[in-house]
Amino acid sequence: MPGAQDLDPGDSVEQYLGSMVREARMALGREWTQSRLAATVFSSSTRISEIERGEDPPDRELARKLEVALHLPPGSLVNLVKILSRQTVRHYVKVLSRQSVRSYAKTYMHRQLEADAIHEFSSGVPGLLQTGSYARGLMERGAAGSPAQIDEFVRTRLERQVVLRRSEPPWMVAVLDEAGLRRKVGGSEAMREQVEHLVSMAQRPSVNIHVLPAKATSVMGSFALLTLPEGKRGAYTEGFSTGNYTEDHKVVMRFQRAYDLLWQDALGARESMELMRSIRMEHDD
Repeated sequence: MPGAQDLDPGDSVEQYLGSMVREARMALGREWTQSRLAATVFSSSTRISEIERGEDPPDRELARKLEVALHLPPGSLVNLVKILSRQTVRHYVKVLSRQSVRSYAKTYMHRQLEADAIHEFSSGVPGLLQTGSYARGLMERGAAGSPAQIDEFVRTRLERQVVLRRSEPPWMVAVLDEAGLRRKVGGSEAMREQVEHLVSMAQRPSVNIHVLPAKATSVMGSFALLTLPEGKRGAYTEGFSTGNYTEDHKVVMRFQRAYDLLWQDALGARESMELMRSIRMEHDD
């Protein structure tokens, strides 16, 4: 993974924004570490590192805080985030046109892009929170296709995650089964990386992750509930090789009740973070 100093700000808007943040921070003096900046804007050092490396730009709220903390001109970062948001929408539409996107999932993915909130339960790790190695491990185990096809499926899945990098990202609350976090999908190294990624994502203000303890009653598979603009709601469930999206109120409420019961038995955000860190260490073995 390249460091911020190895990136070319001319390569992309993300890297240009990251270089602006890094240079402005360093101009304030050596005492302005990533940790100090993170504390000033109520974020994490991991998040600041991602921004400075051009890997994951801030949302508008964080961009405004960074402008103030770094004494940057008002709008200098926010306007870049707005440009990225428009690019995100155009890119996402291109992703949906690919053959690697299953037809049964396209409506759900279109709705996902405009959703104000996403509430999801998964017996594993949901697509929006997966790493490449984890996604590949799942697809290889499921015999999703030839190596070339799996490469394309993985690329498409990761590109779909731009939903969480919108300038105003949806509020996402994920309930994850503890057993799924312990299962070695793709091997120990892949799982260590995956759990580390979950810990990092859980530190974002727009992402909330709760772990359902192994002793609690779970359900098979996964499902997601979307809250769309003007209060409209939808539900999506997916199996081994098929999925279904619906906005029928009675069906959505059935999934809502199931989600509420699972969430009720799940650990709080802080306890979940501690458990994920513990599980991450177990994958070192």
